[in-house]
Amino acid sequence: MIDANKVLQDQLARSLGLDRYEEIMQGDPQSSDFQRFFNGYYRIRRNEEWRQHYYALFCKARDAHYSFGQIITELYHNTGNIEASFSSKMLATIDASKPIWDQYVLQNLGLVLTGKTKEEKLQNAVRLYDSIVAWYEEYLKTEEANENIKAFDRLLPDYAWISNTKKIDCLLWSKRA
Repeated sequence: MIDANKVLQDQLARSLGLDRYEEIMQGDPQSSDFQRFFNGYYRIRRNEEWRQHYYALFCKARDAHYSFGQIITELYHNTGNIEASFSSKMLATIDASKPIWDQYVLQNLGLVLTGKTKEEKLQNAVRLYDSIVAWYEEYLKTEEANENIKAFDRLLPDYAWISNTKKIDCLLWSKRA
């Protein structure tokens, strides 16, 4: 028997990567399976040394409840790279109420990272992430957000457990200009 609702829900969930997201949210950053899923889901294409620093920091940040600023700063000191997107993805995995920074979220919110030096960019990245967090906090109070969350839950009832922040994140990520 064909259940069109289930088939379409599963297809939509796969297109958003929600099946893999569930495995990540239940995983352990020290596990090689977790790291493989995380790398694939978030398209981490860095060398082994970078990934070792990243996952060591992931466990440390999880246990010590690091902020975005602490994560991006320590990652910068360990790798020399300003990794705003990957820092936010780490934080959003540790705390599902935190938003993700990616090019589509920035584009949809009209935000741009500025700075002439790496230090300026690092400081501005922390401020910009605070702006993203503030946008989510305000947006989630709106009727539009409420309607979007209801639509998400109606179309993807098996994923109603996902945080409201992640639901809106999925919509922003999917909305391409």
